[in-house]
Amino acid sequence: MHSGESLRSALIGCAEGGLLPAFLARLDHRELTFLRHDWRLWAHAHQLAPAGDWRCWLLMGGRGAGKTRAGAEWLRACVRAAALRPDSDGFRIALVGETQSDAREVMVEGISGLLSVHPASERPSWQSSRRRLEWPNGAVAQVFSSEDPDALRGPQFHLAWCDELAKWRHVQETWDMLQFALRLGERPRQLVTTTPRPIPLLKRLMADPATVAVTAPTESNAAHLAAGFVAAIRARYGGTRLARQELDGEMVESRDGAMWNRDALEALRTDRAPALERIVVAVDPPA
Repeated sequence: MHSGESLRSALIGCAEGGLLPAFLARLDHRELTFLRHDWRLWAHAHQLAPAGDWRCWLLMGGRGAGKTRAGAEWLRACVRAAALRPDSDGFRIALVGETQSDAREVMVEGISGLLSVHPASERPSWQSSRRRLEWPNGAVAQVFSSEDPDALRGPQFHLAWCDELAKWRHVQETWDMLQFALRLGERPRQLVTTTPRPIPLLKRLMADPATVAVTAPTESNAAHLAAGFVAAIRARYGGTRLARQELDGEMVESRDGAMWNRDALEALRTDRAPALERIVVAVDPPA
């Protein structure tokens, strides 16, 4: 058990014994700030980076499962570790969202985003006109959009955080350009945080031996959601395919025997529609 786990266990013991208020009252501001920002004390298991030699950490979760916080805290920890390196001022990160607005509103400025999770002494500055974050130690993160894959031509990075990949506009093109850009350092890595959809790229990532895939349901983070939210949403959507995807973080494949399935539709996808003829098909399936 490392020191973070030991401290967490001790604090849980204090809380269970009713001693936590007295313990916290004895701490000064610096010590309280440390406790507040030590992510190992607060994180769920699925929110901590997996061990091992992986290239892609794929975190698929239900709505509100804590995916964004996991991404922001992972990058915060990586930037702190990079500060110990002699070339820390050259540490480069890519932040990729569906749109520029999504990346800014969620990954950067969101309630669980990068600006929120840092203590004041470590907090990066956000340069909105340049779409970049700059940390006090010189590390830099640039924001990119899946609407413009070619923007990833030219830059190079040590790390990348990709949010809601399953709904990216040009998902394969953006992913491909990012892979070419992840070429700095001894071990380039990327984190994908997303509510899953059965798109081809996610399926390939899950099958890739260089990927560690983690799934977390909404309930795993219920303590940090509005009271009654999980019960209400389960009562409304429980048992449906939508709940399996949006609450359980499960990749839901096509239903057996379905007239159309996603794989068949994906095989027919094209960048632009050709000249079309209007054909009306009426289907009267048996009851």
